[in-house]
Amino acid sequence: RFAPSGFARKIDPKKVENLLETSSIKKLPIMVFVGNRGVIQIHTGFIDKVLWYNSWINVMDPDFSLHLNTEKIHEIWIVKKPTQDGGVHSVEVFNKKGDMIVQFFGKRKPGIPELQEWRDLLEDLSK
Repeated sequence: RFAPSGFARKIDPKKVENLLETSSIKKLPIMVFVGNRGVIQIHTGFIDKVLWYNSWINVMDPDFSLHLNTEKIHEIWIVKKPTQDGGVHSVEVFNKKGDMIVQFFGKRKPGIPELQEWRDLLEDLSK
């Protein structure tokens, strides 16, 4: 939303389902960041069991749970961040007030380029 031209593109809010389900099916390791002013929770790794319950999309794995109320999603953006290792892309989910709900990345560490499979998934989400 505030990124320079070419660094952010808005996608359909319903695409969060595709992101989670495709990551699960393709065994694509991801990073999930959820936080507020007082805490940050980060999951890094694979997700497996993605389930719907009413308006909630849920990840119900033994070592990670996520419960995302899709009715609270107002906007989703794919954002490119330049780094020494090349571009790193996130999927940033916002509520109606403009607060970030959750942020997704492909799994990576400094010094290691972003996974091509993550970039391919984001390209598919942009269509």
